[in-house]
Amino acid sequence: MNLSIFIARRYLFSKKKQNAINIISIISMVGVAIGTTALIVVLSVFNGIDTLLTEATDSFTPDLTISPTKGKFITKDSILIDQLTQMPEVASCDPIVEENSLVKFGDKLVPVVVKGVDSTYAEHVNILPSIVSGIYSLEKDGKPAVVMGYGIAAALKIRLGTLSPVTFYYPDRKASSASSSALNSQQIYPLGIFSAQQDIDGKYVITGLETARELFGVPGQISKIEIKLKDPNQIESLKEKLSVQIQPTYKVENKYDLNRSFYAMMKSEKLAVFLILLFILLIASFNIIGSVSMLIIDKKEDIGIYQALGMTKEKIISIFKLEGNLITGFGALIGLALGTILCLLQEYYGFITLGNGSYIVSAYPVKVIASDILIIMITVIAIGYLASHFPVKYLVNKIVKS
Repeated sequence: MNLSIFIARRYLFSKKKQNAINIISIISMVGVAIGTTALIVVLSVFNGIDTLLTEATDSFTPDLTISPTKGKFITKDSILIDQLTQMPEVASCDPIVEENSLVKFGDKLVPVVVKGVDSTYAEHVNILPSIVSGIYSLEKDGKPAVVMGYGIAAALKIRLGTLSPVTFYYPDRKASSASSSALNSQQIYPLGIFSAQQDIDGKYVITGLETARELFGVPGQISKIEIKLKDPNQIESLKEKLSVQIQPTYKVENKYDLNRSFYAMMKSEKLAVFLILLFILLIASFNIIGSVSMLIIDKKEDIGIYQALGMTKEKIISIFKLEGNLITGFGALIGLALGTILCLLQEYYGFITLGNGSYIVSAYPVKVIASDILIIMITVIAIGYLASHFPVKYLVNKIVKS
């Protein structure tokens, strides 16, 4: 065994002349362990929430979207859709009519985004688990029907099962200035309510493709093509491939382009929490400085003996630097084990629940990611190294004569 490691290990576990040094060392180790545990638990909770929101959002967000570079609508390109369907990377592609509208129910009037889809849309996207009330259906007894977000239903105070339809309004493209009515209107029955993510719930309603075309006055046209891939890891490669192959009248966007603010917000929140906890851990590391500094003063006689036996100053410095690293290392390992165990128990057994209420999940979502744990361990060990390196070097240089 290396001599420096042997002496540092003995110093860590042996009783010192001043009992306060033992107490401070234990406090330092516990502080590092608690800080490490907190980092793992909090980041794993953020990972769980991010995963939950991403999965919920992905039900409505395609992997890739092809839309016109100019204008809102284009004539449906059946040849392009057939080419996309035959690509081995593509799981499905759906023609979509999407546009802003106003919806009225009673005396309530709410702006919405109407999304017109065909009959196979529900088979291609995972929307059915998001239905929290009613059913997913685009027609009722041969008449058009709509499925709306929870936020919109709450704003309109809609109760499913009533015989009253909601009324959608959209400017009539063919109306002249002398026309008595410049609005298209259409009455549609609400059959279901979905809940995925707050921005989506308060924005989207889903209806049939032909119903949307009739409302917006765009027969035979679509506003975009939504593509789902068999392997989400191929999003970037297929985006580049399609950008080269399709006509310049189309543009290709991935789900990160369409929801840039959403994904940026999730990353920034996670980074902000990580930095806050890291700052708290940095403050806790001052205990390591105090512990190692007091140990050097307590072992001043030992340092003299080491020097008399021919030990170099650098070797003596390495002993006490290792002491600080051992305190950090043991604390980090305890925190790693405790944090990982707590997160895995929550992930698989869900001991901490969200309480009573209508939630997508019953327990707090948690997801342990190996890369996060690796970053945490590297960061904690780096803080411990810096906390012991400079004080040790300074104090030993004061005590040891050149």
